[in-house]
This record gives sequence, C-alpha cells and structure tokens, in this order.
Amino acid sequence: MEATCKNFEKCPIYSGVLKDKKTTAHGYRKQFCDAGEKGWSRCKRFLVKEATGKCPSDLLPNSFKSLEDIVVSMS
Repeated sequence: MEATCKNFEKCPIYSGVLKDKKTTAHGYRKQFCDAGEKGWSRCKRFLVKEATGKCPSDLLPNSFKSLEDIVVSMS
C-alpha cells in the first residue's frame, strides 16, 4: 500500500495557496498526504477529486465545507 497520496505530485495547493507557507505546507503534507489511507480519507481535496475527477485549486485539505457543498459549488 502506498503511503503518499497519488495526487501529491500535481497538487496545486503546494505551488499556489501554500507556496510561501513552508511550515503550514509541511503540516498539511504530514497530516494528509503522507498519512496513508487514514489521511486521504480526511482530505477534502482527495475526496472531491475521487468523486468528480477534478478539484478546485484553492481548496484546502481541511476545508470545513462538506463534500456535497464543495461539489455543488463547482457546478
């Protein structure tokens, strides 16, 4: 089983929203991207991409919005 999210390499939050926030980016990566399925199952970015095939570039992994609300807002 993979330990790092399959979407990590192309995840735009690391080159966009969190580009200049190294400490925050590291925290997100440790908590969500490198935490195996346990982390991915809590990551809103991962869940949205699995459900729709795409994800808003500015959505953070710990968004307070529900999966359903995020998907509706993408329409």
